[in-house]
Amino acid sequence: MGNSAKEKRQYIIINVLLILIVLLLGVYIYKVIQSNKQQIKVGYEQGVNVVQQLQDEYINVEKVETTENQNTMVVPIDDNYKNSKEYDFAYVKNNKYYYNQLDDTAKLIYDAIESNLSNMMSGNYEIKLSNQVASVLYENDGEKQLDTSFQSAWDALMLDRVDTFFIDVTKINLKMRKTTYGKKVTYALSIAPADSNGYLANGIESKEKVHAILNEIKETRDSIVKSLSGIDYNKIMHAHDWIINNLDYEQNITNNNVYNLYGALIEKSAVCEGYAEALKYILDEADIPCVLVSGTATNSEGKTERHEWNYVQLYGKWYGIELTEENKKQFLIPRGFAHGFLVLSDTAEFCYKCDDFYHANDEGGMAWNDPEIGIVWPKLEGDYNGSASASGYTVDGAPLNLSEKDQKWLGLKDTFKF
Repeated sequence: MGNSAKEKRQYIIINVLLILIVLLLGVYIYKVIQSNKQQIKVGYEQGVNVVQQLQDEYINVEKVETTENQNTMVVPIDDNYKNSKEYDFAYVKNNKYYYNQLDDTAKLIYDAIESNLSNMMSGNYEIKLSNQVASVLYENDGEKQLDTSFQSAWDALMLDRVDTFFIDVTKINLKMRKTTYGKKVTYALSIAPADSNGYLANGIESKEKVHAILNEIKETRDSIVKSLSGIDYNKIMHAHDWIINNLDYEQNITNNNVYNLYGALIEKSAVCEGYAEALKYILDEADIPCVLVSGTATNSEGKTERHEWNYVQLYGKWYGIELTEENKKQFLIPRGFAHGFLVLSDTAEFCYKCDDFYHANDEGGMAWNDPEIGIVWPKLEGDYNGSASASGYTVDGAPLNLSEKDQKWLGLKDTFKF
């Protein structure tokens, strides 16, 4: 009995100790949870504020870099803009040439911006990016990848959509919020104004004014497009001639509108950027693929300077001519034109005379047998099998002899993705 009572007391003591240990663990776990909740709360509050220096555990915000003078403007438009109808971005045609060259993350950012252009007219709208965009931050060099994708998305959007000049991208930040819960780290991303002044270009102070400016430009463009007629070549030349005949090339730049659509189509004064953007805006509406190209060019004084121009897709037409020792003909191939040849005799010497040194690494090409172009090669027999391969083709009954390089080119649509 004595041993039984003693064992009973020990059992009670052990149970009491276990209960105390459980209670102490409970208090400790509760404090940890509360601490983490507070950390999350602090992270959320610091992340939501539009302009605020982020703490060390947060990723610093980087401003988007852009070309000098781009998207800064002063628009002299009267107060009637307050009653202007809305400009609908959804119905403005955009061939997305540069979008198609982006990586998946940049495409998601581009899509988020484009779908919120109407909201961005206010100048202070914050765009929340998807978790799919934020997932890149979990990869090696994730911050660098995201920065590159963010910059690429803006560059592509500004080149694809010339009606976005009302946004000054130098006034926009990519905002990143990092929260930690124990060992778990999560990120939230958004595109926001860099400060309380918003990101509208200089001289544009309201959404209503943006609508008025864009509608005025759109009306001018629509009147030009209505006057276009005939085949695409005629339409392109008419649009080109309208720009040349109606615009003055501004030599003394005192107005930043010369860089955008407003300067070109309304004020009729622009530099190369305004000219190129005007042509793209017109041809996009006419359903003729046109892209902006930025680079450098040599001016009349021999100096290299920044330049902008257009590439326009006309049609994949071809022209063939037979060159022989007897007819002694030569064939001039303009710059930018693709060319190819087929030897019809047992032996032949084919000579090129070029206007520059030969650069093998700069060579490009297209499938010689692409049905989209439809070249009729003389004496050639065979059926197109979906590639530039010489397999199955013959010339005068002999297998077609084609270089390995020329059997790897893609078709017209895959080479120039308009």
